[in-house]
Amino acid sequence: MDQETTQTSEAYTIFNYLYLKDTMQKVDAIIGFGHFDMKIPRTCGKLYQAGYAAKIIFTGGVGAGTADLQKHEALVFHDELLSRYQDIPEDDVLIEDQSTNTGQNIYFLKEKALHQWPEHNFSKGISSVMLVCNAARQRRTWLTWKKILPEVHAINCPPDTSFENEKALFQSKGRALENLLTGEMERILSYPDKGFIVEEKVPEDVYDAYQALKT
Repeated sequence: MDQETTQTSEAYTIFNYLYLKDTMQKVDAIIGFGHFDMKIPRTCGKLYQAGYAAKIIFTGGVGAGTADLQKHEALVFHDELLSRYQDIPEDDVLIEDQSTNTGQNIYFLKEKALHQWPEHNFSKGISSVMLVCNAARQRRTWLTWKKILPEVHAINCPPDTSFENEKALFQSKGRALENLLTGEMERILSYPDKGFIVEEKVPEDVYDAYQALKT
């Protein structure tokens, strides 16, 4: 194989590891984590309408995944949701738009829910959630969630996509998916020691792909 083909194979291996999906089940809230990926709010609306949860939370200010969005990620998500699902009541949607990283996403949405939904928050009423993230960020978000809110059961439900679709999406924003993949792996390997995420053993083939792709 030539170098480009080899790199694609390595990136594909890493992507499939990061793109974590669980069997869907009903939960108390659906959480869309901010990014330039508009499949996230669309997926949240679809899940809500299908009856998987009665609440939606969008979290995200301006961060690494904002790209060319013209305002805070959670606000863009909210606009996208309402443009496609006009029948979703405003009271069922919570917007947290000040966080700039995944840890803040979780800490800040917890506080915002406490004030906005006194009868339905992470101290009372929400004991399970669906996490909806960009595909390549799904696993790290889940590991972060388990570190910060382990008492709240989290189901992974990233938008339906593929490696090829995500690569095209990132290229449309002038970014390389491969760079994100190696960055996500670096965080998954180093963040446990920093106390940011729970530790998870990375499969050997994924680790080898990461080592090869980053060189």
